[in-house]
Amino acid sequence: MNSLSKNLTLFRVFFSISAVALGGGLTMLPIMSREFVEKRHWLSDNDMLDTVAVMQSLPGIISINMAVLIGYRVAGITGAVFSALGVILPPFVAIILLAVFLTKLDHNETVNHIFLGVRAAVAAMILLSAIKLAKQALKSNLAKAIALFGFVAMVFLEMNAILLVVVSAIVGLLAAYAPLLLKENKDKEPSDT
Repeated sequence: MNSLSKNLTLFRVFFSISAVALGGGLTMLPIMSREFVEKRHWLSDNDMLDTVAVMQSLPGIISINMAVLIGYRVAGITGAVFSALGVILPPFVAIILLAVFLTKLDHNETVNHIFLGVRAAVAAMILLSAIKLAKQALKSNLAKAIALFGFVAMVFLEMNAILLVVVSAIVGLLAAYAPLLLKENKDKEPSDT
């Protein structure tokens, strides 16, 4: 597949996903995974997991971050640009159209019920994304413990998300290097013989 064809495919796929995936970037994850990992084999499961981790740690709009990161991984700078344009265009047009008609639909009971259903579907898609990510990312007991701590800290203690990421990274780093440091100190101890 040539470069222009790949870039146009990225634009088309992100445009299509963005046009139907209400609720933002996290609701797009299952569709993106199906498109780029399972269908096209442009990314591996680990590539997708790494992209999600990087995307969530960056400031900005999740869907645009995801499009740029995946587009870049697949086709470089031009892939990032085509992907970003594809993901931006549908909501941009929708927002303009909604702004025109929103004042007329604001108190419409039918529209309110439609959005009630849409919000429920969006919650289900975000939950599905979380479950899929957890299955891929939480392989060790330490990872499961960090995730549980993070959930409790954010839900019950209202911990700041950035602080949670920093603390979790430090715990992961300590877990990786603590055995090495302990072994090094043990090797330096004089023997009793």
